Amino acid sequence: MLNKKSKIFIIIIIAVIGLLTFLEASEPEPINWFPSYAKTDKIPLGTFVSYNMMKETFDEGKLKDVNQPPYEFLLDNDTINGTYFFVNGSIGFDDSELDRILNWVEKGNTLFVSAKSIGSNLLDTLLIDTDNLISLDDISTQPIVELTNKSLKTETPYHYDRDVQNPYFSEVDTMNTTVLGVTQLYNDTLQIKDPRLNYIKQSFGDGEILLHSFPEAFGNYFMLTDDNYKYTQNLLSYIDPTQQILWDNHYKSGKKFYSSPLFFLLQNRYLKWAYYILILGVLLFVIFEGKRKQRSIPIIEPLKNQTLAFTRTISAMYYEKEKHKEIVEKQNLLFLDYVHHDLRIPTNTLDEKTLLDISARSNNDLEDTKKLFRYFEELNRKRIITKEELIRLYDMINEFKNKSQQ
Repeated sequence: MLNKKSKIFIIIIIAVIGLLTFLEASEPEPINWFPSYAKTDKIPLGTFVSYNMMKETFDEGKLKDVNQPPYEFLLDNDTINGTYFFVNGSIGFDDSELDRILNWVEKGNTLFVSAKSIGSNLLDTLLIDTDNLISLDDISTQPIVELTNKSLKTETPYHYDRDVQNPYFSEVDTMNTTVLGVTQLYNDTLQIKDPRLNYIKQSFGDGEILLHSFPEAFGNYFMLTDDNYKYTQNLLSYIDPTQQILWDNHYKSGKKFYSSPLFFLLQNRYLKWAYYILILGVLLFVIFEGKRKQRSIPIIEPLKNQTLAFTRTISAMYYEKEKHKEIVEKQNLLFLDYVHHDLRIPTNTLDEKTLLDISARSNNDLEDTKKLFRYFEELNRKRIITKEELIRLYDMINEFKNKSQQ
């Protein structure tokens, strides 16, 4: 049974766990600002709202989900036409994948990329360089954005009231680049005085490439703040609504599936605490129940091998009664058993080869080996064996075995 101190200790632990669970459950759910950009995520930087807005805005069936890597998709669907639409925190194609995408764009299609970090191979191909807006006078890095087209431009820029990284296109190929949108850090006034390019277009073959450096515009938080959704709608006005839009689900930071049940448990605060309490309960059970029921394991002495003692007793009995002949016979049998089991040599036939094997495996000279076996034969032929002959046999056997152990 548990003693009084153990019971008090368990009660205190249970009370602490209950209090922690209550405090955790009472706290408001923290806002998840993870930049997933996944169409199924309703967190601030998911794209649930913008995806469904596009689904409703464009003709039915024009928005198509692509779950494969672009290289594989375009390899399997090289005749498809439209706009390949990428939105994520970073987009980086490898060289072979970029070549396939650009070949597809050259045929009259459109590549749209909205990301804070765009692969250098794509930027180098288009002769574009990037930089980041840095606030020197204030620690705030909230951006304001607007489009340059007069028909799409509003009286005041759109404000994103979160401190974020603000990349922009610092150098472009002015001969082939059209500026579609600009940005600037918020400075207490909704007015862009020092515009930096954040939305550009370049022709590429018979197609075109649209690059945008403010993917938060497609996030749920931006879309649902004031009238910011209008900015996102106007961004999309540069996409041909009559062609299919291929929405990329491959280049997304958001997790598309749960790789393990434990990941699912730890994502939910209530399941997470239930899991922790279960583990703690199991540990307490092991500690206290193990202490109560564990018993010392008795040491059981192994059975002793009495063969040697029995042999010595019998030998002594024969020796005292001067039954030397019987002792020699027993010694002969024991020695043959030693050769068979210890030296691993059959003793059915003691020919020249067998004696040579016995000599080799026992580290004895062949002549000494033959001498021992001849002496066995000599004693076996005698009817009466003296004490001295018996002692000599004993000495020869011991000398033989000692050499075997060297």
